[in-house]
This record gives sequence, structure tokens and C-alpha cells, in this order.
Amino acid sequence: MPLKINFGGWFVFFFIIYIILFIKTVTVHSIENNAFFGFYSILITLYILSRFLFAYFHKSMPCAESYQPSITFVVPAKNEGDNIAETLRRFSEVNYPREKIEVIAINDGSTDNTLQEMLNLKEEIKNVLKIEVVDWKVNRGKRHGMAEGVRRAKNEIIIFIDSDSFIDKDCVKHLVKYFFNPEVGAVSGHTDVFNRDTNLLTQMQAVRYYIAFKIYKAAESTFGNVTCCPGCCSAYRKKYVLEILDKWLNQKFLGVQCTYGDDRSLTNFIIKKYKAVYSSEAKAHTVVPDKFSKYLKQQQRWKKSWIRETFIASFLYGRKIL
Repeated sequence: MPLKINFGGWFVFFFIIYIILFIKTVTVHSIENNAFFGFYSILITLYILSRFLFAYFHKSMPCAESYQPSITFVVPAKNEGDNIAETLRRFSEVNYPREKIEVIAINDGSTDNTLQEMLNLKEEIKNVLKIEVVDWKVNRGKRHGMAEGVRRAKNEIIIFIDSDSFIDKDCVKHLVKYFFNPEVGAVSGHTDVFNRDTNLLTQMQAVRYYIAFKIYKAAESTFGNVTCCPGCCSAYRKKYVLEILDKWLNQKFLGVQCTYGDDRSLTNFIIKKYKAVYSSEAKAHTVVPDKFSKYLKQQQRWKKSWIRETFIASFLYGRKIL
């Protein structure tokens, strides 16, 4: 279910913004004593407020019923036996022509029942949708799984879905409509937290996801520069991905092969030449960590890729605006 913010929620939200502005206003008085931190404080405040302003100008576009490109769902999975069947089942329920859909699921060296769940689901929905299951006995990593799906895909648009994410029935048509513009190379869907009611940690992540998409990605989309089309639900034009596939797959940082930040990195490769936008109507839900230890490991991976890719994204973002 999507995150709903009631009147009380909006009151708290704007109250927090007010507190931030108040603190920053007080901080201004410290410029005489510490010019660097005073200037930094003002800069950060303006940055945060600008995200809200640009998000306001983000506009969606109507679906063009006559434009229905063929699509390929690509789902790399490792040890996702609890979720993978539901992830794949959702593809058979989408409101989109079945003859224009193919599914490629990659079992990336799982040691649980992921492969068996894939095969069971494949048999269960064989009369509705065909699934190609790729079984790797040894783990190669998500990036290699994504690349394998791209190489095997026969269709125009690649839709990457994480193996613990579930798309809504109308998600596909709201993703592909943006590809009517040949300048668009990637589209981020909107993702909410599936297990948000589990505990306080998942509830906090639900709020964070909502802001990350509704504010930050909407703001970036205004300029055609969404800096990360996330793996939980994003689409790419296949022929544009093929242009940079080998460079992305073999990316190195400080001489070391990159094995994290695959989605953010792929987005950055795409926006060097094409646009990446956000579709607020293309809805999906993802299972987030419900234990702090798992959450901490996830955030460590994300922050490492953020540090690496932010410098690249900042350069591209500034160059396109100027």
C-alpha cells in the first residue's frame, strides 16, 4: 500500500521544515565568527528547499494507448526464496499485452530454494506468461545478472525489478509512456515500502522512501537527470544500454572492480547522453530490512556507491543545466 500522509502528518512535516529554517536563520548570525560553517549552513538550506520547489514543477504525462513497446522483465536473484515467486507472479497480472512481455529470471548462485520457487512459478503461470529461468551455480553478482538479462532480452524496453519487489498492475504502462520521447533512456518508477508496518525501523524507511521519490526524484526529473533509477523498479531503453554495457559491467574505482552501486552507476552511464526521468504513477513496493543489523549493511553498500557516483552525477547535472 502507498504511504498516506494525513493532515497531522503534513503538520509535522511542515513543522520540521520550520524548525530547520529557524535553526538556519539563527546560524546566519554565526557567520561573523565562523564564515565557513555559516556559508555551508545557508547553502545546505537552499539546497533542501530547492528540492521541494523543483518537485512542485514535476509533471506527469498521459499514457499513449497507441504506444506500447515490447518489454522484458529482468530479475536477478540470490537467496530470495521468500519473495521471488510473488515478484514474478505480479508480471502475469499487469495491464499490458501479454504478447509484448518476456521475463528473464536469473538465479545467481542461491543456496536456498530460490531456483525451485522460480521453476514452480514458471510452471504455475505457463499458460499466462512465459518465464526464462537462468541458473548460475556460482554467484557472479547483481551487475552480471542484470547484464545477462540485457543480452538475452529480445524486446525494446528492459524493466529491472529486484527480487524482493512487487509491481502494481498499471506500473508498466506508466513506465513505458516516457520512452515515446527518444531522448529518454531511463525511467524510475515510484516505490513504497511493502512491510512498513512491521516495526519502527520499517516505518522510518517508509517515510524516507516517500521523500526520496516524491521530492528528490521528482525534482531531478524536472531536468531529466534522475541520478539513480533504483533496482526495485526502473526501465531502460535496451539499445541505449547496449551502447555502454561493457563499460558499465567492467567499471573500476581506484583500480578495483566495482561490485556495488549497480543501479546508480548504470543511471550515470545513461545520463551522460540521454535523459532519466521519474514516473510517480508507476508504482511498486519493496521489502526493506526489519532488523538494524541488516539495515546497517544495506546502508554501507549504498553510501559507498553514493560517494563514488555523486561526483560523476554532480558534473553531469551541472553540465546539463548550464
